Amino acid sequence: MSRSWRSTLGVVGAFLWVLVSAFAAGPAQAAASDGPHEGGGHTMVMPTAPRGAVGMTSRAVAAVSPTVSPWADYVHTTSGSPVTCASGNLCTGVWDPVVGKYKVFFLYRCHQYSLSHWNGVGQVVNNQVGAAAFFYGQNGQVLDVVLPEPTPFTYDWTPVWSIRNC
Repeated sequence: MSRSWRSTLGVVGAFLWVLVSAFAAGPAQAAASDGPHEGGGHTMVMPTAPRGAVGMTSRAVAAVSPTVSPWADYVHTTSGSPVTCASGNLCTGVWDPVVGKYKVFFLYRCHQYSLSHWNGVGQVVNNQVGAAAFFYGQNGQVLDVVLPEPTPFTYDWTPVWSIRNC
């Protein structure tokens, strides 16, 4: 096989890889923009703070903030405060002991998100268009399937290790 033929095959292969990657990392449903949708939002209200979470303790100082990988937009909010989950998002609220507030993630792009330091009770609402969300345990087993539903509900994140929002 000639060197120019291998180079041509390499360029075609790289192009196909980029093309497949673009579609694989797309939003959970057809969307006109790359960011969270603004219309059709559902309001989430975070539950009361976890017991013993108020005040700075040595445990809070050693705490780590919950994260997702790949990265997703988020906001911090206090217990009882409303947060709008815009259309096209799976919104998840988890207690952040570092700042003493809930951290609400807006999972918009279609991915399997790895969760780190998600413990205790929070909120979830699936405001995607026709896409179920899958919650997985430590060994990759499906723990729950959350269908699109306008009503947020309380959820215990402790056994959840990853989420696929599409």
